[in-house]
Amino acid sequence: MVASVRVEETIKSIIVEGRFLNKCGVITQLPAPNDVRNVLNAHFKICDDRSFRIILVEEIDNYKVFIQIPDGKTGCDFRVWRVVFEEGEIRDMKVPTHDDLGKMYISLKEQHPLVEEYLINATVRLIRDRWDVDTIIQHYFGKVPTSVKVELKKFLATLKWIALQEDTNYPPPRKLGSKYALAVYALLECGFTLSEIRRVIRFGRY
Repeated sequence: MVASVRVEETIKSIIVEGRFLNKCGVITQLPAPNDVRNVLNAHFKICDDRSFRIILVEEIDNYKVFIQIPDGKTGCDFRVWRVVFEEGEIRDMKVPTHDDLGKMYISLKEQHPLVEEYLINATVRLIRDRWDVDTIIQHYFGKVPTSVKVELKKFLATLKWIALQEDTNYPPPRKLGSKYALAVYALLECGFTLSEIRRVIRFGRY
């Protein structure tokens, strides 16, 4: 726990002081699951350079997504962080879990009928079909209010990097990678609660 707190404080300092790499927009469309390691290594050297780095990969208003290399493991693994700013200060910072994103998903579905209807389709398009976030927003949610589009983009941009993380840390075909992330939303649509999903899917053991 002490080591984890130290790492978080280090990352917070790096972000506040602007000592991170800005790579927003480098990865828009998700590569095929089997290609994720090679593509991310080509852009970010996640396998070739295991020195400690913080990289900004998404920025939506006051909401930013960073990746941390390395994440304390070996190989090509990395960790995802999401950071919320308020008046230039970090208001909230954490490693998003499947529970966190599941709660965002449930909350979003309550904000507009089109989101209620099509968010599962959008999630499938992102993770299974590897559509980019802007295309998904335009295709399914062009008629929702701008404020809701912003929240949708935050969710999808974060989920995108969780999917990439899963395909990197637990690479297919030997392991299931981002299929486990997609399974969370399929089960939510079937009426499972998040606590029930934790009993069905044992994340980190695949």
